[in-house]
Amino acid sequence: MPTWGLVVETTVGNGEHKHRDVYVVAHISGSRAEALAELERRARNHSPEHPRRPKRRRLLREGDTFLLVVDGAWQSFVTRFSVAELLEDSGAPAVW
Repeated sequence: MPTWGLVVETTVGNGEHKHRDVYVVAHISGSRAEALAELERRARNHSPEHPRRPKRRRLLREGDTFLLVVDGAWQSFVTRFSVAELLEDSGAPAVW
């Protein structure tokens, strides 16, 4: 049974210090459909750090990727949610 990584790329910081960070927020064992269902649940419930006072929130799906676009007073912030099959993990416990 494959293991899937749920990957979140999000905008952090403001102004000239605005950049993207990438995190593997969870691992899901099972089918790709199960991993996508969990990914969508997380995308729908995600509350990004920026903007502090959102004006508009849009969740879009493109294939197996979800985009959360949150508009603030001056800028938009994007969070991308994707699923990827875990092929190797140097930090995983050894299996004997």
